[in-house]
Amino acid sequence: MDFGVLGPLTASRAGLALELGTPKGRLLLAVLLSRPGRLVAEDALADALWGEDPPKSAAKNVQTYVHRLRQRLGDPDRIVREGAGYLVRAARDELDSARFEDLAGRARAAEDPAEARRLFGEALVLWRGPAFDGFADVPALTAEAARLDELRLGVLEERIDVDLRLGRHGELLGELTALTMQHPLRERMWAQLMLALYRDGRRADALQAYLQVRTVLAEETGVEPGQQLRELHRVVLGDESTVDTAAPETGIVRMLPPALGDFTGQRAELARIEEVLRTGRAAEEPAAVVTISGTGGIGKTALVVQAAHRLRPVYPDGQLFAALAGARAQPVDPAAVLGRFLRALGVPATAVPDDQEERVALYRGLLAERRILVVLDDALDEEQLAPLMPASGTCGVLVTARVRLGGLGGAHRIELREMSEVDSVAMLRHSDRLTSASQAELAELVRLCARLPLALRIAGSLLVSRPHWRLADLVSRLADEQHRLDALRYRDLEVRASFGLSYQGLRPEARRLFRLLGLLEAPDFPLWAAAAALDAELRTARELLDELVDVHLLDVTGTPQGQARYGFHDLVRAYARERAEAEDPVRDRHEAVGRVLAALLVFTDIADRDHMGENIFEREAARWRPERVAASLPPAVPPVKLLDAERVPLVAGVRQAADLGWNELCWELAVGGQALFETERYFDDWQECYDIAMALATAAGNVRGRARLLISMAGLRYTRRRYGPSEEANTEAMRLFEQAGDQRGYLEALTNAPFFLVPGGRLTEAVVAGREAFERLDAAGQAAAALHAYSQVGLAHLQAGQPEAAVEVLTEIVAGARKLGIRTLIARDTYWLGQAHLACGRQAEAEEAFTELIEFAGDIGSSGGVYTAHAWGCLHLARGEYGEARSRLREAVAAAQALHDPMFETRVFTDLLDPRLYADHELPAAIGEGEHAVAVARGIDYPYLLAGVLDQLARLRAAAGDEEAARHLAGEAAAVRAKIR
Repeated sequence: MDFGVLGPLTASRAGLALELGTPKGRLLLAVLLSRPGRLVAEDALADALWGEDPPKSAAKNVQTYVHRLRQRLGDPDRIVREGAGYLVRAARDELDSARFEDLAGRARAAEDPAEARRLFGEALVLWRGPAFDGFADVPALTAEAARLDELRLGVLEERIDVDLRLGRHGELLGELTALTMQHPLRERMWAQLMLALYRDGRRADALQAYLQVRTVLAEETGVEPGQQLRELHRVVLGDESTVDTAAPETGIVRMLPPALGDFTGQRAELARIEEVLRTGRAAEEPAAVVTISGTGGIGKTALVVQAAHRLRPVYPDGQLFAALAGARAQPVDPAAVLGRFLRALGVPATAVPDDQEERVALYRGLLAERRILVVLDDALDEEQLAPLMPASGTCGVLVTARVRLGGLGGAHRIELREMSEVDSVAMLRHSDRLTSASQAELAELVRLCARLPLALRIAGSLLVSRPHWRLADLVSRLADEQHRLDALRYRDLEVRASFGLSYQGLRPEARRLFRLLGLLEAPDFPLWAAAAALDAELRTARELLDELVDVHLLDVTGTPQGQARYGFHDLVRAYARERAEAEDPVRDRHEAVGRVLAALLVFTDIADRDHMGENIFEREAARWRPERVAASLPPAVPPVKLLDAERVPLVAGVRQAADLGWNELCWELAVGGQALFETERYFDDWQECYDIAMALATAAGNVRGRARLLISMAGLRYTRRRYGPSEEANTEAMRLFEQAGDQRGYLEALTNAPFFLVPGGRLTEAVVAGREAFERLDAAGQAAAALHAYSQVGLAHLQAGQPEAAVEVLTEIVAGARKLGIRTLIARDTYWLGQAHLACGRQAEAEEAFTELIEFAGDIGSSGGVYTAHAWGCLHLARGEYGEARSRLREAVAAAQALHDPMFETRVFTDLLDPRLYADHELPAAIGEGEHAVAVARGIDYPYLLAGVLDQLARLRAAAGDEEAARHLAGEAAAVRAKIR
């Protein structure tokens, strides 16, 4: 389907225009399309349709308009109700405004001007008139319409810039003349017209255009033309009166080193630099300053030199360049740099003052009113830079540094990261030896060089200088991680030396932290991991981390849930590990890794308590300072959500513990991840941790470890809806716990027993087992585990057709969960409590339970959406609100399918297949879905759900007039249900 808002509102399917109905219905769709994929509150829609005087029936009227729009669009799922609002589902390629922005973005990124012009043209041709034509004066649409119209003009100006670069100035004159008449205050269009006239040989007309825009601006706004127009006027006029004849003769200063011939990538950074430094400023304003920071070898110098060469036309009076050696032991004295700059500016060597302050004054006086670009490479700090900064806004400044220069007020800051894979491959292809290499070969070389420009340049140089080497020879050398830095060296280019400059400038404790963190297999880590590595206070670790981040030896990789995470560039990690092996004894290295993994264990304990309410099994592996780990966590964020950021580090920690032969630590880490793996359905990680830890526990003869891992495996199989194998693993765990004499472990396995009985249809056994587990666990002081086991008693009663008994049990469980603060249990069992109330015909009580479910659904991870959508779909169905019921139930099915959860998919289908939800002509499609649901149900061992979908499919068949098929299906459902006891 295609939607159009760049002009009058349109909708079409397969190229055929759709009739959208009444003006209010069209307006409602327009408002939804102004926020595609985002919820628009029902109240906001009413305001858009009726303003400040909505009718009393506004809410119902909105529902009616939505219903009619769904019919006219022919897609009931296109407009979705969520809570107290609606949203329209429209992919970016279905909405012309999104396609317009995407095409414009691709045009800006295009390196070929002809390709950029084509893409800009494709974007602009999408416009059929003003955005939201006919509705733009509606307050709900005014801002978005204005935004889009302004974007169009900006893109039009960008396309004209490209045309000017392509030499199409003659073709543009008519268009630009019309545009400046339509938009007389857009100075950029006037500048484009002046430039086109000037290039077309119409110098007088270009000057006349300047006089015209100057008059318009004076009359309309009372201001003079901006710097861009004034500078262009000066160029066209040929006025050189701004030269300061009283200053020493300087000529044009050209101190830039040559730009790299194979410079690739960093297009966004280049564009940002040019955007800042191309903006003209008056002499009395501060100079425009851009700082570029990043780790050694990231390409800072190459970028600024490339940018400086591209900016030469903007700074016609010259470019100054100085390498400040800030990362070296002896940074360059700014007084010496001033001396070189003054001589380059024409001051005789004998006239250069000895005093630094006098040099600064003379330097700034010479730069006043001149358009000169000052490039300062590898700065130490703000103190070194201060004397070298111009005082005139006519100058621009480009600075590179390994540290973040936060003290340069007003500077625009850019931090360089490693290049993209595409740009890295493109850089390698500049080498004569690599032009014919395959994409896969180059991708592997890029991976080994970690997309670091210096490493890539060294790799290319090595192949050129060693013609007897094959690409495979270089890849083989780099594949040896222990000696990779040895291989990345070519004459005076060396990755190790580049990192070493930053490392040597650190304080001793920061160097130690850098080394120890490099030993971790985890790709990133939080504050508490750094504190554990050092066995230090959090405050100390934070200060040292900041020092490493400042010099780009560490990066802040993100701040999930407000908790900063730190990580290495791959080659920097190799350097850190190399330094650790050279400087730290083996025992110190192992102890540091052990402390970090012990701190990770503390984190999993905290998350497990939050998830389950308590830690039932005995833990023997050492923990590192639980109070410090707890103090580092942001408040008011469920620990399981925080643990999600540790998923990859946790798997890496299990692997590293196994490699080091730490048996207890390994299996406890593997088990500690279960709450996260189950909540967010990380099945592959769950299986990997189990396999690694079970192999080590088996080899070590650790019976308790094997038993506890089997409980974890039972959980994995249960979550994957493999109920039989899950019960087998749990039974084997109980046997091993008995063998080891571990009563607490046995009780934990006993907690799980009812969970396998309910899906298998052994409901009477489940009630007995659940009550027994509840009593034994409660007597042992394991209140949370007791509630978990007892929840299956409520579910068994519900599936046995005893909803009142289910309500009694589930009410007790939810109350207990509230008392203990077990949010996951509150979420899960308010869902079941609401279902039990519905089975009793109590809709108000069900709504109360489902409302509480909304608050806690996020605590059961990715499954929360299925629970919530299914719950409210069932409530709408019970109320006879079939349209809303169908929408929410379809949402629940989609969520279950996205999770690859066949049990929940089947459970939702038992309601979605209700014949009341379908008109006669929709029955064939519903029957098809029913057959799919039956096939899914047969794939899991859950007779109650199979009987449910068979019954519903029978009813659909009967409604469609196929009585024979209906009787057959109903008979099979009865036979399945008879096995449930």
